[in-house]
Amino acid sequence: MPNALKLFFFSAILICIFFARTDFANGTPKTIFMDVKPRLSTNNPLMPEPDQLIDFDKVNVESIISASENTQNKVNMLLSQIGTIDAKQHDFSNTMMPLDEVYNTLQKASSVYELISSTSTDKAIRDTAGNMMSKFNSMADELMQNEKLFNAIKTYSTTEEAKALTGERAYFLKHVLMEFGLNGMSLSLSDRDTLKSINSKLNDLSVRFGKNIAGDNTKVTFSEKELDGLQKDFIKDFITADKKYSFDLSTPTYITFMSDCKNADSRKALYLAKMNIGGEANEKLLVNIFKLRTRKAKILGFKTYSEYATSDIMSQNTANVWKFENGLATDLRKKAAIDLGILQNYKMKEIGNPQVESLPPIFPYDGFYYTNMELKEKFNVDPEKVKEYFEMKNVIGGIFAVYQKLYNIRFVEDINPSIWYKDVKAYTVFDNETNARIGYFYLDLFPRADKYKHFGCFGLTGSKQFADGKKQLKCAALVCNFPPSTSDKPSLLPHSQVVTFFHEFGHLIHVILSETELSAFAGTNVATDFVEAPSQIMENWVWNKQVLSLFAKNYKTGEVIPDSLVKNMIAARNLNSGLNTLQQVFYGTLDFTLNDGFTVKSSDDIVNKTKELQNSITFYPWVEGTHFAGTFGHLTGYGSKYYGYLWSLVYAADMYSVFENTSPLNPDTGKRYRNCVLSKGGSDDAIHLVSNFLGREPNNKAFLKQIGL
Repeated sequence: MPNALKLFFFSAILICIFFARTDFANGTPKTIFMDVKPRLSTNNPLMPEPDQLIDFDKVNVESIISASENTQNKVNMLLSQIGTIDAKQHDFSNTMMPLDEVYNTLQKASSVYELISSTSTDKAIRDTAGNMMSKFNSMADELMQNEKLFNAIKTYSTTEEAKALTGERAYFLKHVLMEFGLNGMSLSLSDRDTLKSINSKLNDLSVRFGKNIAGDNTKVTFSEKELDGLQKDFIKDFITADKKYSFDLSTPTYITFMSDCKNADSRKALYLAKMNIGGEANEKLLVNIFKLRTRKAKILGFKTYSEYATSDIMSQNTANVWKFENGLATDLRKKAAIDLGILQNYKMKEIGNPQVESLPPIFPYDGFYYTNMELKEKFNVDPEKVKEYFEMKNVIGGIFAVYQKLYNIRFVEDINPSIWYKDVKAYTVFDNETNARIGYFYLDLFPRADKYKHFGCFGLTGSKQFADGKKQLKCAALVCNFPPSTSDKPSLLPHSQVVTFFHEFGHLIHVILSETELSAFAGTNVATDFVEAPSQIMENWVWNKQVLSLFAKNYKTGEVIPDSLVKNMIAARNLNSGLNTLQQVFYGTLDFTLNDGFTVKSSDDIVNKTKELQNSITFYPWVEGTHFAGTFGHLTGYGSKYYGYLWSLVYAADMYSVFENTSPLNPDTGKRYRNCVLSKGGSDDAIHLVSNFLGREPNNKAFLKQIGL
């Protein structure tokens, strides 16, 4: 009997593990006892059955290599089966479904190896997993250049059954044929071999690029007199044996330092270190990456890599992207200039030099500091005081309360999970309507050495329904770098990082609530320029007074965050929205420029173009000695598609307007959003998903209002 049915019918006689869930409905937490977690993999720890979990406790180098070999054998067997079917015997079940299982197998392998290489404390395990990730990324690339597979799919597409397909299945066939085209199956064998070689090299370079960032453990040391403005309870955790202070470059440390340190030279020193993570070594890798991408695009008949990259997503072509980026850059300049002038006046006031006739420049390492000053003086919002209302455990409780209410689900903690690090937490997800177990997720929240440096959701297994009706257990992990607890304080989050937490959890829920038949469309397998929308929309809940009152409580007194403070925070929401959004335009434009016909001969070309774009788009002047492109992991991850962050934000703001018209916690609206958008994954054009939810064509009015325009 399937495990889910056992859980439903025989829970009374199962041996139960007690799980705690926090219910904030009445403002008072209470403990609820739930049933056991899914079973762990009973074979290789990295090769669970569809209803099992990875057994991370047992992962080692040998199990990674063994799982890799088994996965490769499975993929080859499936491809062989498809390729040997008689031309007249092709149907969806023997051709397209096995192909989807190939996708499923490769994606599960690649994603878990990426997670392990980003989080393991064992270098040998990290390196081995990184190599396997590169291997399976290459296999995925080569899949769409498999001639026997191409011929089988092409033959099937001519059948009467194929022509009669509808919905998700028809969409799948259409996209597979499109992918074959974008991978050069109409080209000569020689050109296809060249593409395989290029893709393999690109994968290797991208893995090395990521490793250089993740493995950079640079610290910057200061004397106490260079740390004026930083609170003693913050700096005491960084003291060294010789009574100096050595700061890491993790996001929590960096933001606090840059917001509070009065010494501009110290801020600059930390900024220079941050802007050199990966640095010159990665810029040299980028030279080869951009050359290879350009060569790949031209072999495929495109003028530039950007033209290739946008041909099958929402934007459709480079002209639409340039129109979007350039239009925003123009529209934002007036608001950004106002933002800048305010910061300049704060800096002038601090300098106190009446002899200076012009306003002083605001450097990138000044932004956090003078914004913090404005928050305190103009809006009476002290970020350090605000943090006291966002203790990590309460934030988690708030996130759980919001997501559970909106989507009619419940999270149950696994008190004895199999995990990759001792501080990782894990939870089972149940659907309240059916009482079925639908997913499982991990939270790896705090920084440590050799860990992924940013914030990300790793989708380990997505939605998939098998021929016998069984469904694959959906599983995801959030890997973050929030402020850890100190010797005398629990983990306290700046409000900006509460926003980040809600955002990243949006990606996770997109994975868990996907209900596609095919793994190719599971969860976040959507158009790249829409993938952020289902997470960006969730940021809005953290700006709502009703929502904040559920969980924002002073960690010392238990006092609910005062209405007056929430009102001031909301009033300050668009503080520097012009400057900040222009920064996103810069990131997207840099990514697009470097991939859209720009000739790269050396890393100096990359540095000079980055400098030129930063100075022309943003109001923060370039700082000599920085190597931002080498630190910008999205240059490999997104590859000419980072513009999608702002592009999708337009749709996220428009969709949130529906919640605003009812209530942010309206479960009926949440159910409709879940059914129209989240459950569909990538099984339809994103524009159709959005329009179906809105009940109209989308527009940018809500977005412009949201950023203060």
